[in-house]
Amino acid sequence: MSFFSFAEGAGMFDSTPIENLFLMEYLPAAPEGFLRVYLYARMLALHPELGGDLEDTARALHMEADEVYAAFAYWERQGLVRRLSDRPPTYELLPVRAEAIASVNPMERDYYAYRDFNASLQALFGPKLIESHEYRMANEWLNVMGYDQAAVLRLVEFGISRSRSKQPSPASVFKRMDKLAVAWADRGCRTVEDVERAIAQEENVYPVAQAVLKRFSLRREPTMDELDCAKRWVGEWHYTQEQILEACAETTKSSKPSFAYLDAVLKSRRDDRSAYWAELSEVLRELDAKQATPSPDLLERYARLREAGFEPGTIRLAAIQCRRRKQTTLKYVEWMLEQWEKEGIYTQQAAEAYIGDLERKTVPVRALLEKCGLDRRPTKNDLALYERWKTEHDGAVIEYAAECARDMQVPMKYMDKLLNGWRDEGVRTVEDAKARHEAVRQSRAATGGQPGQSANPALNYAQREYRDEDFGDDFYVNLDEYGEGGDGK
Repeated sequence: MSFFSFAEGAGMFDSTPIENLFLMEYLPAAPEGFLRVYLYARMLALHPELGGDLEDTARALHMEADEVYAAFAYWERQGLVRRLSDRPPTYELLPVRAEAIASVNPMERDYYAYRDFNASLQALFGPKLIESHEYRMANEWLNVMGYDQAAVLRLVEFGISRSRSKQPSPASVFKRMDKLAVAWADRGCRTVEDVERAIAQEENVYPVAQAVLKRFSLRREPTMDELDCAKRWVGEWHYTQEQILEACAETTKSSKPSFAYLDAVLKSRRDDRSAYWAELSEVLRELDAKQATPSPDLLERYARLREAGFEPGTIRLAAIQCRRRKQTTLKYVEWMLEQWEKEGIYTQQAAEAYIGDLERKTVPVRALLEKCGLDRRPTKNDLALYERWKTEHDGAVIEYAAECARDMQVPMKYMDKLLNGWRDEGVRTVEDAKARHEAVRQSRAATGGQPGQSANPALNYAQREYRDEDFGDDFYVNLDEYGEGGDGK
């Protein structure tokens, strides 16, 4: 009997202290049943008279003995419980504070040094327990292959996401990811950033390799060498899956199509256009396009522009003009160069002269558009109209026409019609234009027309005059008489 102990029944009215560190770090991820076992064990450590063994604990918590055993195994993995014996199973509670680990047996100190890491690993699988050999595998990734803890956790998380099961078992995930961990370590993966980059490539690469195998009528998983090929096609050469599958058609020349043959086909296609890589990259930067890296399709289209005779500087200038119009894809550059081709513009010098001339013409037309109430860039048709108007009218007359067109639905069209009429009528000055416009306005107002519209010819007829004798006695109705009490009731 110990020197001092609680009186019988005192445990019922005592309290069990729980550290805030436990509540913050371990409680959120712990399965509910396992949490009940741990809290009850904490109470038993203070009042052993309330329970004797694992079966007593199971009866008190209305749980199966196997569930209680699994719970202690879980907390052992978390580094909060240490097993003392197997038959019967006995345990001791370990301090939650990390610096108290020094009291642990030195042979087990390395294991408990990773208890936070082990707890994070277990949290990824929820109630499904990680066995000791899986922990040893994770420790090999850390200590042998050189991964840091965050990288291993991300690796396992990726393996869980790749599983077809809603709740994958730790054994299946670790077995599958061990091969990948070895391959990535050989390529220099060590940190979580390295793993993230590898995952980004893997997520694009794996479906591509599977699609190629399906095209080859092979029903199996891709090998590491085949994944390396697919990674090169997607990551380095920037081919899309559609372009890779389209290239599979050329492998029919071989009796046994393979990844190696397809790799040679894609390399040949890439080499044909690689000379234009830097030029196209510059064009894409000018466009501020989302896809800043040239793809094989873009390289092919750019090559056609160069082969049509356009200089690199000409294409770049077209890209700058397109970006100013918020048109940031190569198709708009191709359209603009088609227009320049009609003007015979192929060299950078000719393009610069053409753009400078357009800028000079654009300034006064932009001012006219603002007078008309329009907030947009002048079109090529606007510039052509203005050039013709300048040969026929004084600048002040053109500006007055813009003021007259302000409330019109199609101001530039109305201005053209107005100026053509003044030209035919010999209007030369602003005063003459104002007088003519006012006369037309009054004439249309008198005939029911509206500004900007022609008078309705249907209203231009002789009006009949009516006299009182033209109407009979029954033409008017007296409403006071036609109603209740009247003759019309």
